[in-house]
Amino acid sequence: MKKINLLTASITISIFFSLGSCSKNGDKNFTPAIQSNISTEEMVAEKGANPDEAAITETLQSLNTASREGNNEHYLYTESNAAEKNEILVYKIRHDGSLNFSGSTMSGCSGTGKPLGSQGALELDKNHKWLFAVNAGSNSVSSFKVQEDGSLSLAHTESSKGKTPVSLSVHDNMLYVLNRGSDNIHGFWIGTDGTLTDIEGSTQSLSGTAVDAPQISFTPNGDWIAVTEKATNIISTFKVKQDGSVNKGIFTPSIGKTPFGFEFSRNRFMIVSNAVGGGAGAGSATSYFTNNNGVPKNINGAIANFESAPCWVAVTKHGRFAYITNTASNNISSYYVDTQGALYLVQKEAAKTDGGPLDIVVAENNYFVYELNSKSNTIGGYHRKFMGELEFISSASNLPAPATGLATY
Repeated sequence: MKKINLLTASITISIFFSLGSCSKNGDKNFTPAIQSNISTEEMVAEKGANPDEAAITETLQSLNTASREGNNEHYLYTESNAAEKNEILVYKIRHDGSLNFSGSTMSGCSGTGKPLGSQGALELDKNHKWLFAVNAGSNSVSSFKVQEDGSLSLAHTESSKGKTPVSLSVHDNMLYVLNRGSDNIHGFWIGTDGTLTDIEGSTQSLSGTAVDAPQISFTPNGDWIAVTEKATNIISTFKVKQDGSVNKGIFTPSIGKTPFGFEFSRNRFMIVSNAVGGGAGAGSATSYFTNNNGVPKNINGAIANFESAPCWVAVTKHGRFAYITNTASNNISSYYVDTQGALYLVQKEAAKTDGGPLDIVVAENNYFVYELNSKSNTIGGYHRKFMGELEFISSASNLPAPATGLATY
């Protein structure tokens, strides 16, 4: 009972904050219409129509069937980021969500030998036919063919057209990479054989030098590219033109300090973690709507999670929940995203983790959740519970110390 009361209090505080900040900063078309006396359970339930909550029961039933029939083959990938020979590590996801190491594939290039501090170092295309990875030590990007058994075959490696690539994003047959060392982005066409070909006019600069950018991503419709900049507290956006190139950036101050990782919720809202310089208990997250002019519009402010260094973000399939790893607190927080994009803290600590949690992903079945731990060199596995909670399954151990990035299908 105490836990439910605490959650309700957290939601009430967030609602009060959002209503005050929305009138000043929010887009009038996305003003939350939440009654101040609504309970946590009522809001998250969505009158019994929350598909991410329903998916928990549905997935459990389907997993039981798949386990009997033996037809549930899914895989998880991370990269070693080793300084001499970067390689992609492959894990089979068992029916219970635990991980089984099944091999590795060399990228033919090198990493940096230490965690990249970025989100999106690895990414699968939407059909799970190709995996793409950054080689931060070699200033290059590699493409890999995904085989039926989850194994990989190196297809092509190309210069990132900058220094220290740390993040990439794929939309249809386009790939854009973020080069943190040279503060620029660059795009490629993806060929049917995985070949990466430069897009003319795709190289653009970020807002300045040494901006310490951790992530790049297309918006869900592919019309814009967004980049977070930690050192400048800026969100950069670039309009994608019909020929695949991009216009010069639009640079918008973030709501919340040290914007880090992000993912899109409900197919339109950009959920950004605010690390706030790693300050103890100072972390938060912000929801934005990017309209046709490309300027991210704050919806309901920087919503505190009272944890330290929230950095990586993962969103459930239907976009109702966002999970954020708190690297300095060794735990995961969960937020609820309402129909208008307003963000509310649900679980300050949805789960404890091993030391130094970094990347986090929600599996394709919308039930399993995995996060990579930098200090303990493990991948923690969880399954989702109601009200944004996570329950530990097991962990995979003995990962390389500089391992970075997670991708799954």
